[in-house]
Amino acid sequence: LHSTSRRQRQMCIRDRNKLKLSIGSVPANISKVERFVEEIFDTFRVPEKLKGMIQLTIIEATNNAIVSGNRNDPQKLVKYTAAQCRQKITVTVEDEGQGFDYSNVPDPVSSPGAMGGAGRGIYLMSKLSDELKFTKNGSKVTMTYYTEEEV
Repeated sequence: LHSTSRRQRQMCIRDRNKLKLSIGSVPANISKVERFVEEIFDTFRVPEKLKGMIQLTIIEATNNAIVSGNRNDPQKLVKYTAAQCRQKITVTVEDEGQGFDYSNVPDPVSSPGAMGGAGRGIYLMSKLSDELKFTKNGSKVTMTYYTEEEV
């Protein structure tokens, strides 16, 4: 049984659809990200109930990457990958910044207004995605969304 699961995972990684995008860290590039999100919806046939959640989390991750990660440096890139595997859609957003201590982000619900709204985007991403994972010292975020039907 274990080897079957491993074989299925390997097949899924090899066979899944992938979309990629890179943008300079300029707020005007948000329109390119919005088109990328639409491409995700069309390519992966995203269920209607997930569209708003996916769009909001990607835009929040983009704002964090441009402003906090890359410090609005137009020479630094924000890179996106979206992948589909069975009942799972995974989106990564990676910046070229120093990263941050993602285990020590203020909770905007328990301390509203603290630090000028810091942590709001991460809070939304954690509540609207099924899984949220930070790697590369916090400069890469992976958001996972599960669909009910086989995709």
